[in-house]
Amino acid sequence: MDIFCADLHIHSPHSIAVSKSLNLDTMLETCRKKGLNILGTGDILQPEWLKYMESNLKKERDGSFSYKDVFFILQTEIEDIESIHHVVLFPDFNSVKQIQNKLKSHSKNILDEWGGRPRVNLSPPALVDIISDAGGMIGPAHAFTPFKAIFRQGKFETLKNCYQDATKNVHFLELGLSANTDLADRLESLKNVSFLSNSDAHSQNPRSLGREFNRFDIDNPSFEEISLALMRKNGRKIILNVGLHPKLGKYYNMFCYKCRRRILFRKAKKQVSTVFNQYSITDNFVIYYSNNPSSSRKDYIEHVSKNKMNCPACKEEKNKNFKIKLGVSERIEKISTYNEIKNPDHRPPYINAVPLVDVIRSIKGIKSTASKTVLNEYNKVIKTLGTEFEILIDTPISKIEEHDHTLALVVKALRTNEINYTPGGGGTYGNIDLDL
Repeated sequence: MDIFCADLHIHSPHSIAVSKSLNLDTMLETCRKKGLNILGTGDILQPEWLKYMESNLKKERDGSFSYKDVFFILQTEIEDIESIHHVVLFPDFNSVKQIQNKLKSHSKNILDEWGGRPRVNLSPPALVDIISDAGGMIGPAHAFTPFKAIFRQGKFETLKNCYQDATKNVHFLELGLSANTDLADRLESLKNVSFLSNSDAHSQNPRSLGREFNRFDIDNPSFEEISLALMRKNGRKIILNVGLHPKLGKYYNMFCYKCRRRILFRKAKKQVSTVFNQYSITDNFVIYYSNNPSSSRKDYIEHVSKNKMNCPACKEEKNKNFKIKLGVSERIEKISTYNEIKNPDHRPPYINAVPLVDVIRSIKGIKSTASKTVLNEYNKVIKTLGTEFEILIDTPISKIEEHDHTLALVVKALRTNEINYTPGGGGTYGNIDLDL
């Protein structure tokens, strides 16, 4: 068997807010820089994208699909009648067309130009049955995010609640950018499923594509081998999940539904009597002060989970009440069945990572995510030291130091979890806080 790095959830220009320059050639270029071997096609049910992929992908003797030196798994994301998003993987183009035909009577947009991520008016169990009957695989996408996810606030708390008898055919769950293995493994209902860490990329930019990925130990890069690994059969398995530190995700922290300010708790400098009346407001945060921030935060989360907490910033600025919404971390706290992390024996290690572009950007103190200076330095580092995944995970620190002392310090700190983070939330990514 062999090791393959795979990102199994992306999109196409037929989904909203996706780069128009995303195509096989631009994806190929990024995959080579990152060290990605296998990529999801994204949006394969959309007719034009299906035709594009079918015309350009080559079917290999082992059943895999390739474009030059990168392999592809036919893949899409589907929204069901409960507004839950699912990652769907297909064995071949015939199964794609079969499922497309079965779903089109339940969807108004599956055949539309912008139907890359179609909404299908079927229940989660009914959708799973259709996909599995056609030989495909399906699992929850970005499972904990506050929007369009299985475990969002006010929705389901276990896989069984959602999928009922079809749970037996749900073999994987996508963690999403604001969660990692340790957060998810506080839910007993997830102990038997495999976790995927995928990018959900809307661009071929190296800051997006491959920002999360999985290392598979499989015989070849085909759907059959991927499915065996997800079910942990015949020695096939995922041996590593790599993803953003959850605090870098857009929905890690609770936030105001309207103004999107994140909610933080800090230690008060003097005695505080009424906790939730002591706060400060910035452009991005509402910061509450307490003599016991941990306890106060826990009480606050209880209020938010019952939709009983309004945003003080919106009240002051607009004299209107808008609700605070739980982020990923707080939602997991509410529905967790374990007080501590319980990783099952089959669970592979998870590495909290930061895209190399963001590392370089932070070192240089550049805010723009599209800076030419940053991209030029990124390409220089890749050319000198190897692929991004090698640099972040495997390359000896001494070798990185020969190229750039500061970069070596940051990569070492990332590997040892010695980086501080400003948590993301409300649709805003978090940041790494460097003390150089």
